[in-house]
Amino acid sequence: MKHATLVNVGLFQATWFACVLGGPFWGAAGLGLMFGFSWRAQSLAVDATYAGIAAVIGLCLDTLWIQAGVLDFFDSAVAPLWIIMLWVGVGLSVNHGLAYFKDRALLGGLLAGVAAPICYLSGESLGAVGVPNVALLGVVAVTWFVVFWLGFSVSGVRRMELSDVDI
Repeated sequence: MKHATLVNVGLFQATWFACVLGGPFWGAAGLGLMFGFSWRAQSLAVDATYAGIAAVIGLCLDTLWIQAGVLDFFDSAVAPLWIIMLWVGVGLSVNHGLAYFKDRALLGGLLAGVAAPICYLSGESLGAVGVPNVALLGVVAVTWFVVFWLGFSVSGVRRMELSDVDI
């Protein structure tokens, strides 16, 4: 694994903890570092596009799960800013810490599906989110599998198209 990949993974993990434990203020600091990483890697435009797409997906999914009673963000009817910021961090990782899965979309989707309940249960143990019915995290797991499998598939195709143009 390249040094830059490890740096991106570390920045995302730090951003995860910053968002979950410190909310939007500390999450913004983490995202600032991640955007700086993308700028330094000369991939800011593409990374920012993925980040925007991920933000919309996260807003929609987490709001849906709140409305369906799968997750409880403590009296919030829509996904809170800090969770959307986490999705932005995921988008900023697609070309870096998650790039391995672009050619392995099925594996990436499966790992995301397994990670989904772990992420939300970890957030619950830290007091950031409530999980009223753990069994319903199965819905989240299946959704994450589909979203990440499709996302890695599309980003992998896009990369292949770009590499064809660069020849």
